[in-house]
This record gives sequence, structure tokens and C-alpha cells, in this order.
Amino acid sequence: NDNSTPAITTSAQDTTPPSSTSEDATDINLEGYAFVWVKPTHSATGRGNMAPDNETELGIQLTDIYNEIEDTYGCTIEINQTMGTDFENLMPAAVGGVKYADAICTRQSNWIPLAMMGGLRALDSQEMLDAGLDLYNEDVFNQIYTQMTEINGSIWGFDMSGVYDNIAMGHCYAFNKRIVEAAGYPAEVIFDAVRNGTWTYDFFLEIAHACVSDPGGDGLTYPVGDDVWGIALDGDGNEIWTNGTGPIIYQDGKYVANLTDPQIIKAMEFMAAVNGEGDLMVPEAHGSVPQRGDRRRIFYEGKAAFAGLYGGNFNDENTGLMEDDFGVVPFPKGPDTDKYIINMVDLDSSVIMTSNTDYAKTAVILNAIGAQVTDFDAYKELVLESFRGCEDSVDVLFNYAFPNAFMNIAKCSDEMHEIMRKQLYSDIYTKNMSVAQAAETYTGKIQAELDNIFRQ
Repeated sequence: NDNSTPAITTSAQDTTPPSSTSEDATDINLEGYAFVWVKPTHSATGRGNMAPDNETELGIQLTDIYNEIEDTYGCTIEINQTMGTDFENLMPAAVGGVKYADAICTRQSNWIPLAMMGGLRALDSQEMLDAGLDLYNEDVFNQIYTQMTEINGSIWGFDMSGVYDNIAMGHCYAFNKRIVEAAGYPAEVIFDAVRNGTWTYDFFLEIAHACVSDPGGDGLTYPVGDDVWGIALDGDGNEIWTNGTGPIIYQDGKYVANLTDPQIIKAMEFMAAVNGEGDLMVPEAHGSVPQRGDRRRIFYEGKAAFAGLYGGNFNDENTGLMEDDFGVVPFPKGPDTDKYIINMVDLDSSVIMTSNTDYAKTAVILNAIGAQVTDFDAYKELVLESFRGCEDSVDVLFNYAFPNAFMNIAKCSDEMHEIMRKQLYSDIYTKNMSVAQAAETYTGKIQAELDNIFRQ
């Protein structure tokens, strides 16, 4: 039942409504309107986050872009990086009907609960489209990440990924090209397996086992010493989505916990296998050393074949430290699907609150900013650069996994993240519970939180 994976569709691009930004939009005078967009200090990719400045190349370019828009429309633009973006910061404004800002960039664990309590404007509502928001224009808003915010049939968030703003890619497996080649699996064999549909749980584990080296014969240890681990770090629980369905599905108009589905059981068994029995890595244990950051460093230091990484790890402070070259591939797929996936763990989208009654002015300015900054090709170039120019990595991710990318619904609230990541996934990785026990233990907890958040 592949269809239960909440894969994005791009059909909206094919049925683009006529652009509501009229040709004489530049005749609009907003009479000194003060536009405020609240953004975190840095994007998850470690780059600047739409903030203008007078020092960096991108900051100076943004200053020029904003100045031009301010002159054209008679407004001021502020990117505010001090106001909070958490649910606790936003909820009083939602409940009290007080304007917080024109737009707020925040994680789905914050904006989904807000949307479900009536605190956000649906961006595809007639009201917003009549106000002129050019929502379906791919030159103004990134269509993939924008449409990924669809919940209960409405689009709640927008994205302008490009050079100036960029959402962090979801989890995938990075691999050390030197280590896999030495074990008899050169990088092109791995990339071709993705393209040929043979990048499976079994093939991934086969390569990981083949890469293990224990010259001292004393088992894999930490600190690593002369050993080479097969896998430094798991995929942060996201392997659970790799067998054609997910732990949470949308069925008959409601969100449903799906842990007992046989396809999910197989995905959870794969998660347990990734941590092995001491034969692939020093297995994860509750509160154990090495911790996740230590495990990533093991990979960066060239002492492990594979590591589960996400977009925020591909930068100068992380993979930039590697002497070896690396490749990046989607998670292997389970036996019941022909699709590779990317689960966008942290979808930091920008939303418009119901308490913003100036939304028509907000729309004019967002259209103008988006038209200058949104650029999917430039975003791909940034990803290519962060992968050290490895075109095969970009090819397999964007052409084989990205069409099936979706927002991580398991982060629909902070409480759900606690249940899924800190409890369920952890209990599987550490083998604190069998897969069957975990499915039985957590189904009710997950369903209760789904019912609570989505008011079903």
C-alpha cells in the first residue's frame, strides 16, 4: 500500500491559477507600512537566513533587494531575529487576536498545533488568493516545500529556498568513498544500485558488514582506535518510513497510528539491524557514549563507512572537516516498495497568523521578495557545493528520492516528537524492546496525541 506514504504531489504546478499579481502591482502604495518577518538567527543549513547586512556578499545583496521593494511599494521591511518562534511565543497572540508579525518562520511542531487551533491563515484560502498571494507561482514560492505543508486539505506554510534562504535536506546516508571501495564496492556501484532499484536493506547491510575492520581482534570499541565501523550513526528513526508506508498515516479523514502494519514492522526490524549486535558499530544504548555528535565525528574522521546525516550536517564545521571524499544516497528501501523517500524532518516554513489582519499588504511584499529570492536551481547548486561537487549524489537524491519527499508528520508537536524520537525509535535502536513490543506499547500513545493535535 505505497499510497499511504504522505508523498508530495506537484499537481498544483500543472493547474496554476492565473497569477493574481496584476501587472500594475507596482502602482500599489503601502503608505509606510512596516512589514516584519520573524526568522531564526540561522537556517538549519548554517547559512544566513534572509537577514540583510552591510558586510557579507549575500547580506549586501539582500539589503539592495529590500531597498528596491521598499522604494517601489512605500513600505519598510524588517527581518526580526529576536522575537520567539516557538508555540509558547505564538499562542498568546493567536488566542488574543493580537498581531505578532506579518510572517513567522517556525518548525512544524509549532505551526501544526497553531493551524489546528485556528491560529493560522490557510494560504490557499480564497481570502489569501483574492489578496493577491501568488502561491502557485514557482518563481515566487518553492512549490515542493510549500505544498509539503498541506494538512487537512489546506496549505499552511510557504518557502523561498534559493541562495538566501534554504531548507535543510532530510536525512540520508553519507558514505566514505575510500572505505567502500577498499571493501569492493566502489561509489558508482552504490549510486547505480539506487538508480536500478536494487538499493535495498540487504544490500546496504551487506556493504556495511564488508567494510568493518577489527585489526586488534578485540571487537569494535570506542574510542575507535584502528577499527573501522560499518555504520557510525543511524538515520534518526527515519528508516521507519522506507517500506512503502509510515508510522502515522492519513486514512478516512483522520491521522492514524500505523505501527502494527506488517510493512512498518519490517522497517522497524531494519532499524534494529542498523545498530547491529556489536558487529557494525558500538551499539547505541540509553545515555551511552559515544553520543550522536561523537558518532558523526567518527564518520568525519574516516573511521566508518556510513552515517545517517541531514542537510544541517553538510557544512564547513561537519563534513567540511573530512579528508576523505564522501557520497550521499537515500535510505535503502524495504521489500514492499519500489520508492526511495526523504522525510523532511524539520520543515521550517513561514506562516501567516489569523491575527494578522494586514494580510493583503503582507501578500504584496511576500510576492515581491519571493520573486527576487526563490530559485530552486540555485538551491540545488548549494546542495551540490555542500556535497563537494559530487553530481551522482545530487542526481540520486533529487531524481530518485526527492519526488517522494514529505514533511515529517511525526513532529506535529513537541510531545509527539518526544514519543516518537526519544521513546519509540530509541527503544528499537537500543533493543530495549522487541519491535512487536514497541508497536504494541506506543500505538495508543501516538493515537492519543494525534487525536489531541488534530482535534479528531
